Amino acid sequence: MATIDHEARRITAKIVYWGPPGSGKWTNLEHVHRKTSPPDRPPAVKAGSVGFPLALAEIRGYQVVLSLLRCPSDGSWTRHVFDEIGDAPVDGVVFVADSTPSAQLTNIVWLHKLTGELGARGFDLGKLPAAFQYNKRDVPGAQTVEQLRRQLNAWGLPDGEAIAAQGAGVFETVKLVARGILASLRG
Repeated sequence: MATIDHEARRITAKIVYWGPPGSGKWTNLEHVHRKTSPPDRPPAVKAGSVGFPLALAEIRGYQVVLSLLRCPSDGSWTRHVFDEIGDAPVDGVVFVADSTPSAQLTNIVWLHKLTGELGARGFDLGKLPAAFQYNKRDVPGAQTVEQLRRQLNAWGLPDGEAIAAQGAGVFETVKLVARGILASLRG
């Protein structure tokens, strides 16, 4: 559940971007950072960084801040994001799938890693605000969205296409998960 600080009138929610190596997790975050940061803010740095906060509009007098985190694909970092979150629940998840035909098995393996990490913490992906992003739609011979849905999205979670390297679909994915988080806060 998102953290609500009534004194500061701030709601903070953690969204984890997860997916196989090279799927575009960091590319998504880098695009969001570049498009939303004030000019004097330093650029996002991939090495040693798992993410950054993104301030949204106010809702009923509370500033909503999404903490966008990525799970680096280096095996030694796989648990880093969840260790950073600690006992606090994950508020939302984005699974960034690589549409490249050769990535089919890798997508499935990393989805199993995600469900395992969530399960170890008492969470079920199908019950969280989550979305699937089918990235790299511009690669030659890209798997169809229907193929990717059948392979990965057994829960029928919100999903969408992206070409994160061009910024296409990046903010739409953030909105899909943010809507789910805000709905869970209301409900």
